[in-house]
Amino acid sequence: MELTFRVKYDDGERDFDGLDMYYGAHSLAAISEILLLTTHASIQGEVVVKAPAAKGFRLVLKKNYEGSLEQIIQLYVTDPATLELLTDLGKNGLYDVIKFVLSSCLGIPFVLANRKAKKKLQQLTKENEDLHERLEGALLKAHLPVKHQGYSVSLSLGRTPIIGFDADTLNYLETEVVEPDSEVVSVAVSRFNARTGTGRLITAIDSISHSFNPFGDLDDYQKTIMADNLGKVARGEFEPLTAIVTKVNSANGRLKRYQLHSITNV
Repeated sequence: MELTFRVKYDDGERDFDGLDMYYGAHSLAAISEILLLTTHASIQGEVVVKAPAAKGFRLVLKKNYEGSLEQIIQLYVTDPATLELLTDLGKNGLYDVIKFVLSSCLGIPFVLANRKAKKKLQQLTKENEDLHERLEGALLKAHLPVKHQGYSVSLSLGRTPIIGFDADTLNYLETEVVEPDSEVVSVAVSRFNARTGTGRLITAIDSISHSFNPFGDLDDYQKTIMADNLGKVARGEFEPLTAIVTKVNSANGRLKRYQLHSITNV
């Protein structure tokens, strides 16, 4: 099985006038890392620490085109077990998982429709490692032509757009505004580390998640109900808890993360 990804550098806040080699090389390397990490997670249902540890497939640069600059990246499956997993997930399932993960990293809502993609993401919630953290640095590097040359970058599977990087998404990654007041929200726990008190929260079973850190120490009761709730989410059950949080947004108002003051099952 072969799949084709396309990375296009084009007009953004400025007209395209050639891709700077330094920024372009770092951006393309970062997008390669993003594809390796998300594709491996989508197929294998696990998160690897380093992109080269991705197994069962390889990404190969193909001929690119002039005008703007479009780079073709071919995915070749090299392992029979991986081929079986990818065939079961399907091209649409792979697309949905990658789009969901990258959209959530950039605070962009995306509702999963593919049943197998939903199942794969439930499998990923059981992982100890947080894929979002693995992708954060790569996403910043992928934006280098946006930041320094004013361009836009788009990533597609075939001709179907997955995600775009522009001044708006760069702003989301680089800026934080802490709201002055706390508020009550209904959320469930999709990731939780009892030792650090950190994790990720969702507002629906198929919504994108946002990270949180405790404003103070969590007591044993709060840790217990969050751990129990995490187990329910892993089984596909959404039973929200009541949390008092302070929202941390990007400069354009999109939610980035929460500061968690308290949480209860009442």
